Amino acid sequence: MAVTVYADGETVYTPTLAGYELIDLKVTVCVDKAGTATFTMPPSHPRYNSFVSYKTIITIYRDDILLFRGRALYPEDDFYGCRTITCEGERAFFLDTVIRPYIYQDEPGVIFTDLVAQHNSQVDASKQFQVGTITATDPNNYVRMESSKAEQTADVIDKLIERVGGYIVFTTNTAGNRVINWYDELEYRSEQAIEFGANLLDFSRSGANTDMATVIIPYGAKDEETGARVTIADVNNGVDYIQDAEAVELRGVIAKAVYWDDVTVSSNLLTKAQQYLAKSKMMLLSLALSAVDLSALDKNIDTFRAGDLVQVTSKPHAVDDMFLLQERVYDLLNPANDTVVLGKEVATLTGADVMGDKNNTNEIHRTENDIRDEVQQDINGVIEDTTRIASSLIQQTSTEILMEVSETYATNDSVDSKVSTAMTQTAEEFEFKFESLTKIVDENDAEARERYEAIEKYIRFVDGNIVLGESGNELVLRIENDRISFLDAGAEVAYFSNQKLYVTDSQFLHSLQIGQFAFLPRRNGNLSLVKAAVDIVITNQPKAPPSVLVGGNVTLSLTATGRNLEYQWQRKIDTITDGWENIAGANNASYTHEFQRYTQNVTLPNGATNTVTLPQYYRCRVSDITGGFIMSDEVQL
Repeated sequence: MAVTVYADGETVYTPTLAGYELIDLKVTVCVDKAGTATFTMPPSHPRYNSFVSYKTIITIYRDDILLFRGRALYPEDDFYGCRTITCEGERAFFLDTVIRPYIYQDEPGVIFTDLVAQHNSQVDASKQFQVGTITATDPNNYVRMESSKAEQTADVIDKLIERVGGYIVFTTNTAGNRVINWYDELEYRSEQAIEFGANLLDFSRSGANTDMATVIIPYGAKDEETGARVTIADVNNGVDYIQDAEAVELRGVIAKAVYWDDVTVSSNLLTKAQQYLAKSKMMLLSLALSAVDLSALDKNIDTFRAGDLVQVTSKPHAVDDMFLLQERVYDLLNPANDTVVLGKEVATLTGADVMGDKNNTNEIHRTENDIRDEVQQDINGVIEDTTRIASSLIQQTSTEILMEVSETYATNDSVDSKVSTAMTQTAEEFEFKFESLTKIVDENDAEARERYEAIEKYIRFVDGNIVLGESGNELVLRIENDRISFLDAGAEVAYFSNQKLYVTDSQFLHSLQIGQFAFLPRRNGNLSLVKAAVDIVITNQPKAPPSVLVGGNVTLSLTATGRNLEYQWQRKIDTITDGWENIAGANNASYTHEFQRYTQNVTLPNGATNTVTLPQYYRCRVSDITGGFIMSDEVQL
């Protein structure tokens, strides 16, 4: 999984570019909201000060697919100077523009197109959109909206969508321009399902209806001469209201007057009222659930995206239906923490749980009480669906003791997950084997299996001790209860015990210090025993100049205390040097050099090439006669 982050086209993060690491990176994509993104960078990051609130455009890609586009809002620094940038999605761009007092009487698509055009006229190109596909429409294909006050474009668009319905989806056309689409329905059905006992994590339900009504008195447009409004009396047997007899019997009369200023024909007004009553008489049962996206384990599994329709099956919850994936949270540096949130509103007259078709018009088949009764009456049938087997096995033979503790969850006779710990002891070794998510990993995640095998290859338990090192290698480390041993070809050559280090034979490449005295090699080949110097202390750290010009001189300096101090300046340039390198001749407390700029070309997801300036880091190694040393702070130019 390749993840890249850009700020106004400049690289912020890519896994292959040293120095551009991020501490945290999360993206939340929603169906009916702008979405958010947050990322945290260390103080040494080259883009640390590159973000302008409400202006810098942030784009985040995963495997060259655009996950997020929006703008940086504000930075937040923690105690250690790590900076978190919070971003909002591009739908929030409509908060930047205003629609002056208006009166719209037209098709929904025409109104929507005009709103986008007015927005585009007030912002720069980075926040403009082209209107794409519009399939959302009103039954009469006519909407009237007006306001005597100026309103934010975002609020007017939200009002229009609330009136007509549908979903806003952003895409990119072949010319690279951002496109805003308005769909009546989101029709993509994910090939990955959510099932109880497999990847369903949480499930909840709640019921409410703040607009409850059993009787509707509808009013249409005003007559410009008389001021009287259109009613339904002339097409409803002289009665100006409608009611639902079943709902009135259940809840009593709950009357509500509803106004449609854009309806001028009484028959159309009656149709509007009937549609409104059909919804307002119902209790809305909200179902919400969260689940694991199994595509993180196997790329062949269809991934979840916000707006997908996902099949959800959970017999204990009486759920077998398509749900809309409302929110997807990506933890791009720790994909195992990804979550998906799905939801659906089921309209029922009584408020009981009902799983119907897409329009929720089927009859009520069962309530939660019915499910509880069935569980009591037919417990064996439920056990066939969801079986929890807890087993503990101790098997002993003359040469081996096997202890296994496992917990297995099975649904419809198939094992969905297994977590077990097996311990096998023989005369030669004591070995632990760990299995987690066996079915998923074994079938879908070869990479994870390789990691587990690598752990078993380099970490072993022998005779109750831990042995570190590749099997068959001559050099290994053995950890015992009271001893840490270094072995060479099976023979112990050194060990720690009783707060002491014991070494059979040793060779010191430079110096040896015992307490306050040190053995130091001299240039003539002799060995001197001297009293060790006091600790080296850097009293003034090197600092970067406030501004640097290409071709100009830059001086870095420090002051330090100690005896017979020596200085060695070092530098590191990403992708240019192999880590830190000594600078020839830079052996004083100050170092002056001519500043040069180093750049590197980076290929963007769209194929274009972007040139980035590589940061340069400098530091100084200060040492004394004993061979001890201290590193100065790093300076970035």
